[in-house]
Amino acid sequence: MRKYFSLVTLLIATLCFAAPKNVIIMIPDGTGHASLTAARQLKGAPLAIDAAIYGIISTRSADNSVTDSAAAATAMACGQRTYNSAIGVSLQQVPLRSISELAYAQGKAVGIVTTDLVTGATPSGFSAHVSKRDHATDILEQQIASGFEVFFAGGRNALTDDLRAYLTEQDYTFVATREEMNKAQADKLFGLFAPGLLTAEVDRRAGAGATEPTLREMTEKALDVLARNPQGFFLMVEGAQVDKANHVHDLPWATYDLLAFDDAVAHVLAWAEKHPDTLVLIAPDHETGGLTILNEPSEGARARALASVTKKTTGTAADYFVGYATTWHTGVDVFLAGNTPTCRPMRNCDILEAITGATATTLTEIQGTTLTENGITWLVTADGKRLRAQRDAIYIRSTGKWYQR
Repeated sequence: MRKYFSLVTLLIATLCFAAPKNVIIMIPDGTGHASLTAARQLKGAPLAIDAAIYGIISTRSADNSVTDSAAAATAMACGQRTYNSAIGVSLQQVPLRSISELAYAQGKAVGIVTTDLVTGATPSGFSAHVSKRDHATDILEQQIASGFEVFFAGGRNALTDDLRAYLTEQDYTFVATREEMNKAQADKLFGLFAPGLLTAEVDRRAGAGATEPTLREMTEKALDVLARNPQGFFLMVEGAQVDKANHVHDLPWATYDLLAFDDAVAHVLAWAEKHPDTLVLIAPDHETGGLTILNEPSEGARARALASVTKKTTGTAADYFVGYATTWHTGVDVFLAGNTPTCRPMRNCDILEAITGATATTLTEIQGTTLTENGITWLVTADGKRLRAQRDAIYIRSTGKWYQR
């Protein structure tokens, strides 16, 4: 059952979401050009993404030339740059309507797929509004209340008994393995396939994570579910672990996960070819690590070294003939790819308008009296309605203000 949207919200969505029937945004978190180079060398052939690259995009946040993933996701999803650590809120900590919410208000299906925790910065930027990215419980409650048709991710340890019951209340079918996901026929799926992060692709080579779906498999299932909606859909797919790996200078971890992301790209581009009313846009949120490809002692030495690895945290950067400039993100521009070169945002905050024609809009503030009972925060409105924080209305804890979902 679709949750209620105000007439104003629906009108804004109808007027502004001037995009194709289906929109797919794919984000290889923390991936720069050097990561692509290493992946090509390991594969020994061009990547699926190579033929789709047609531009570059800048990544800074509002308060720093080097963005974090929270501010980057907010800019990409909501059309406005904000401060580092912000999820779906402006510099003034007012919630910004996301492209996901615009699509959902218009009657489109919405899906969020990632190899990160479901409450990770990038999926959260497309599905929640909090003043700090570490407000994980608020994020998860908002995600469950969103009504979005598909969430596939890691982070099963965050599910309390109350949240499991809430998933059922919101008509989600919960799945925890590849087999359960593939068998599920429901129109609303919430899949958390690992206690924390999904298993790194390089570790799968040694047999780990056997019950977990790959990023491509999650994407395939999400497309199957979302495509049932005759109004179309919005889907965000994140390959999260290139970023995780580059933070700790683990080239095998980064490279195998990038190849897994590229496998998902290959499927999406092929799917879009069969469905020409689909726009695909692919762009990293930022580069991580300042990876540099250095000279090899012999031709193919890097690829041979990478090919021999079967688990992450094996070897050092020097073992793979690469260097790193930092353990953090960098401010370099990243690539822009997709199936529609005329969709050409130049900044991360231009993506919303480039796809939909919409500009950044804020959610409407709601007035009332805040009440806390048994650890639960409520808003009691003037007409006596009780709205539960994060379920019935967005509550920004740092400002104490409430906003219409």
